[in-house]
Amino acid sequence: METEDFAMFVASQQQTDVDTRIFWEEQRDEWLSALDSLYEKIAGFLREYIEAGSISYDFTEIEMNEPEVGKYLAKRMDIKIGRQHVSLVPIGTVLVALKGRVDAVGSAGRGQILLVDERVKSAADLIKVTVNIKGSIPSSPPAQKPPISWVWKILTNALQKSFEDLDKESFFELVMEIANA
Repeated sequence: METEDFAMFVASQQQTDVDTRIFWEEQRDEWLSALDSLYEKIAGFLREYIEAGSISYDFTEIEMNEPEVGKYLAKRMDIKIGRQHVSLVPIGTVLVALKGRVDAVGSAGRGQILLVDERVKSAADLIKVTVNIKGSIPSSPPAQKPPISWVWKILTNALQKSFEDLDKESFFELVMEIANA
């Protein structure tokens, strides 16, 4: 009897591994798709400067290795503005309360572009989101939570960390900050 129970346990765990692997593959694919969308958006912001020949960019494939997801290739966007170089370096998707992170790296510093719930306005909101996800068991059935809409936002370097919507103006400000302009 115990051998039979153990055999059933072992079989059930094998199925879980398959389900988990599929989940992480989907997570990786969603992340890579979001990364491509980010790069398309930024290329759009830079279009007039690219057409004028004052800015250029290219991509370099880099190897990522994240817990659970494993090894995979992602693109780093390298932007050349005269003598300045700014790189958008993917950091990963296995992050607490985030769907993804890209570091913007320039000669004078670094900034973060995060894929977060569109309702998040500050770093403190991330804690609320995490607590709501992992919080205690409610005494009544949970209310239907609206689906999360993931959007790219810039984490400000101000004392009170806040999230700015990623738009043309906020991206240009980030580039000037990290390029010491």
